[in-house]
Amino acid sequence: MTTFDADGITLERVREYVWEIPQEGDMRVPARVLASEALLEQITEDKTLEQLTNTTHLPGITNYAICMPDGHQGYGFPVGGVGALDAENGCISPGAVGYDINCLTGETEVLLEHGRRLPIENLEDRFEEENAMVASDRLTPSEIRLFTERENATVYEVGTETGDRISATADHPFRTPDGMLPLEELTEGDEVLLQPFRGVPDEEPEEFTVLSQDDFADENPQLIRALEERDLLPLKSTDDAFNRFLKLVGFHTGDGAIGAGGQTWFYGDPEDLESIQDDIEAVGFTPSKIYERDRSHDIDGKTFETTEYSARSTSKAFQKALLALGAPDGRKIESDFTTPWYFDRLTNWQKALYVSAYFGAEMNAPAAQHDKNLYCPKVSQTRITDVADAGEEFMADLASFLADLGIETNEIERFETDSSTDRETIRLRLGIKNDSANLVQFFSTVGYRYNQEKRRKSIKALQYLKRKEAVIDRRVEIATEAKAMADGGTTAADIKSEFDINERFIERSIWSERTGRPRPPADFPGFEEYCEPVSVGDDLTIPAQVRSIEPAGERTVYDIGVTHDAHNFVGNGFVVSNCGVRMMRTNLTYDELQGREEELVDSLFANVPSGLGGGGIVEAGVDTVEEILERGVDWALEHGHAVEEDLLHCEDEGMREGADASKVSQKAKDRGKNQIGSLGSGNHFLEVQRVTDVFDGDVGEAYGLEEDQIVVLIHCGSRGLGHQTCNDYLRKIEQQHQGLLDQLPDKELAAAPSGSQLAEDYYGAMNAAINFAWVNRQLIMHRTRQVFERVFDRSWEEMDMHLLYDVAHNIAKKETHAVGDGDERELYVHRKGATRAFPAGHPEVPKAYRDVGQPVIIPGSMGTGSYVLRGGENSMDLTFGSTAHGAGRLMSRTQAKDEFWGGDVQQELEEQDRIYVKAQSGSTVAEEAPGVYKDVDEVVRVSDELGIGDKVARTFPVCNIKG
Repeated sequence: MTTFDADGITLERVREYVWEIPQEGDMRVPARVLASEALLEQITEDKTLEQLTNTTHLPGITNYAICMPDGHQGYGFPVGGVGALDAENGCISPGAVGYDINCLTGETEVLLEHGRRLPIENLEDRFEEENAMVASDRLTPSEIRLFTERENATVYEVGTETGDRISATADHPFRTPDGMLPLEELTEGDEVLLQPFRGVPDEEPEEFTVLSQDDFADENPQLIRALEERDLLPLKSTDDAFNRFLKLVGFHTGDGAIGAGGQTWFYGDPEDLESIQDDIEAVGFTPSKIYERDRSHDIDGKTFETTEYSARSTSKAFQKALLALGAPDGRKIESDFTTPWYFDRLTNWQKALYVSAYFGAEMNAPAAQHDKNLYCPKVSQTRITDVADAGEEFMADLASFLADLGIETNEIERFETDSSTDRETIRLRLGIKNDSANLVQFFSTVGYRYNQEKRRKSIKALQYLKRKEAVIDRRVEIATEAKAMADGGTTAADIKSEFDINERFIERSIWSERTGRPRPPADFPGFEEYCEPVSVGDDLTIPAQVRSIEPAGERTVYDIGVTHDAHNFVGNGFVVSNCGVRMMRTNLTYDELQGREEELVDSLFANVPSGLGGGGIVEAGVDTVEEILERGVDWALEHGHAVEEDLLHCEDEGMREGADASKVSQKAKDRGKNQIGSLGSGNHFLEVQRVTDVFDGDVGEAYGLEEDQIVVLIHCGSRGLGHQTCNDYLRKIEQQHQGLLDQLPDKELAAAPSGSQLAEDYYGAMNAAINFAWVNRQLIMHRTRQVFERVFDRSWEEMDMHLLYDVAHNIAKKETHAVGDGDERELYVHRKGATRAFPAGHPEVPKAYRDVGQPVIIPGSMGTGSYVLRGGENSMDLTFGSTAHGAGRLMSRTQAKDEFWGGDVQQELEEQDRIYVKAQSGSTVAEEAPGVYKDVDEVVRVSDELGIGDKVARTFPVCNIKG
């Protein structure tokens, strides 16, 4: 076979196991895949080739982009990819090093500007036109600059005590009272910050002209010009300015006045008037300052003083536009105004702008009726009898709109009032029905606009009511379970012992004495009691306790990036934002270990932190984290977690030159400080293995390997610190190098130009993260030595538990290589899911192994074994000194869990292969089942045949712990 066709991409065979995608179009170099035909078939089943081709567009890429035999689809750059980019005229790409963007499932509803909500997956084709709401000093809109999608991501569902739910990847940051924390660092009982106003589902407005020149035919031409210059004539229903006018008209209808000489007044609290000023300015006019005056009042013989605040516009053009859009003129008690003529043609979210602003001015705030129930929120108007029907029509329009949103209202009340005027007046009143579910719907979708105090109270009311309903729901479940148990013959006393609830409740449940939903328990707080200790932020966030974090399978996930410095957005009410391997040898034999497998795996599982969440072997302050970032394994040596020989057998002796802790954000440091010495989750593991085969005796002897020997393999990275560092620099690249980003076929390849300050900063931060990863693995190895000491009752030195080698998997390193016609050039060699494989004699191979070549460690799966290779003599010419880093996935995690059951996998491995596996969950075992991966034997065979990584030894699992 000389060519291979893969869904529109043709690969040409260059030589045995080398396939090339020729350079064409905007490709800067060809792309090469190193694989047998069997592996190539598997590689072409996902987007690996498309991503590899996209990689060839990176500025400064030399020779060709490379996919290793274990290659599979990644984020931007394929896993198993190698790309060498000119360090002077090229770029450095976080996406090509390894970056998993924080992600949410597609149904997550993002809160957008103007009170709209939209599932995040629906933003793909329009994100650049939208503003998402950011929780910062206040809730504020921000442009969206990035949209990403990733398939086959493991997600977890988070639930709160108030029933709020969201599904996200483990690394997705959630805002908490202590700042942003990734989901993997949250546990049940922790608090997150919610912004529970959901808004109204987004709809595309019908386009029609709201204002035209004809509406101002009798006005001065200068006034018309003023409107035209501000793009307000014609004004269409789809214009952003119209949405702002809807709010201004609604509020003015409740608490505004039309004055002489073009003066248009708005009355409210200063912080609310500031928002009104912002919208007046946004439609092109200059608002006044905020005025303050003291006013005296006399009501029923009682006198008191208040301070009145106001702001105004003195523009006649603004006033005439506001009136033409439906703001009432003159005394409202005598006016026949209704909702504006265009109201029925608006989308619900546009109607909500008008109505919520009117409610902000006129509706009473949430308040306790008695103890655990709230008053019905009401809005009222007084009209003279002649125009009372118009007032009732106005109220009916509001009720109809609310009904469209599933919000029930009471009948419109109409009654005569006493009045000091000489004309009869009618009082009209509309109320929101005050059952909990109805009020939750109202407060979360409409609520109050231009009234921050009422909004804060409504946020408290929302969370109180949701918490009450969640408690009642649980009582309903208990009642149902109790009745079922009683029907099955269980006594009342035994049922009571099953639940933490009073005996009378159980009795009423099983004897069917209750009608309707139960009440909350007596100790459930009243509304005022609940509100007293709870604070709502200026950004309308409120704390809620996490009740559950559960695995939720594998899903396609999405993320957006905003331009606001806070870098957050609101999804479902939640405010949401480097890897390597080492092997340690021992002088233990498999015979000595047999019979102790379970004891060993249990002890390792108990003593080496793993899985979703925080917690490491060492918890440290930020100063210690900075030392680790700067010094790497040298820090571990100083603090008794390493010996000198460990450094000598580690890539770069465990410390990257150029590491700069100052370039790592405080957020990243905070994420790392309690994860030092932990495996994490996913495909990270600690595995005890036995050497089954030694293929090269001389090299095996140099590595200290022989058949039947016990070795330990540790696979993990820099945890949350490394991820946050990539996240931080991706955001900076989006802001500072948009021009370069626009030239690339995939924004996930975001890169900083060589020589730029950002490239230098990222390189310093990445090197620091590598140091952190080395220390992480070093501490795990140190703890493993201690476990072996306890299990085998001898010192680790007696067991010869020395580090064979530690090599990074996801990294970009400045290296000198021959390019083109043989010229030596300094390059950023990006290895994502690939590993360095320098041959014998290379000066960067540790002295202990320089005569035979760098050790290369390739993990397989739990049931197929792993390999130790040495850097091959052809690696420098073919792959910039690189080879594969593992077996490579064949199927997604979701598919794996569909096809495998964790318990069955564990049992089969133990019974058939005497492999003992322990994990935080059965789903993790299923995700990492042997059948999920490519054939590691075939991957290694291709590497060996090509001479980029030569076989030295094969190992087979004995016991394994996973996150």
